[in-house]
Amino acid sequence: MPVSLNEGESALVYALPKTELCIVVETEKTTQSPGMFYRYSERYLATKKVITEGKVTCQLKSIQVIPRAIPDPARTFSIAPTSNLQSSHLSVNSNGILCGINVPAEMETIPSKATPVPLKDNSKPDALLPLGEEYMMAGSEAKLAEGVAKQIYRIRESRLSLLTADQDKLPADGDSFRSMLEGMNKLESELTELFVGKTTKETQTQTLYLTPTGAVANDVLFRLSALKGLVNADDLSGTPYYIGIKPIDGRKTGADTKAKGEKAGIYYILPASTQVTVGDGVNTVYSEQFFMPQFGTLVPLAESLFKQPHIKVQVDTQTGRLLKIE
Repeated sequence: MPVSLNEGESALVYALPKTELCIVVETEKTTQSPGMFYRYSERYLATKKVITEGKVTCQLKSIQVIPRAIPDPARTFSIAPTSNLQSSHLSVNSNGILCGINVPAEMETIPSKATPVPLKDNSKPDALLPLGEEYMMAGSEAKLAEGVAKQIYRIRESRLSLLTADQDKLPADGDSFRSMLEGMNKLESELTELFVGKTTKETQTQTLYLTPTGAVANDVLFRLSALKGLVNADDLSGTPYYIGIKPIDGRKTGADTKAKGEKAGIYYILPASTQVTVGDGVNTVYSEQFFMPQFGTLVPLAESLFKQPHIKVQVDTQTGRLLKIE
């Protein structure tokens, strides 16, 4: 749309893109909690594989880099509207990035990000103790543990009888049978956790934003703490992860031959292929190439080209590359 510059003057303003990197880091948080009867696990369940103390650990699960085009203030241009030039029919997207001449503007759709809400564990140990008066009135932790262990064995015997059809009355249909088995398995698992402990895993996702302005060699992107998860780059409690951004030298093309000695109508970009890597200094956990316009060559199209009626020019809004001229 026309933008007022000075009184009585107006111009069509467009920007060429530059790439912003959206770095999605996914970590997994593992929480181990001891059961209230872990001291009696060997006596009543004949197992030594138990969690005896609380522990929280975090580890890297995955890294994904998503390139996103944003307007480049250093490559923003204006065109004076002229009736005899098709460049007056300028199209830009919602960010003001050039789409082309005599082409429809692109409508950007930004997907909404659903934030997963971790489920809260509302189960309480007291609610998992379907014991008789003998055990509840004993007032002894060892006696309670004995009662829970007997309940676990009763569940196992009932499930075995159900599976072997060693019962007088069986479920009427398959859905009822499945529901009973699932209920038994769940209750046994919850009661067993009172002895062996509980392990829960939670996936956490955080997004970092970086707009490269030059080549980068092993700059600290973030740090990963085994206890805190993702921490800032200057937090020495975590293991550093480094990012490398290396534009790959390609064929350098200057101004369009038709535009030499002529006034430029519009500009486009020959983007540079750029290698992006992320690693911990020993292992590379991410490596990919992207076309980044901020490292590419600016190329003009001659103004005389736009004197042709009904000419169409299409430019890629992500990279600034010239797609076609009709």
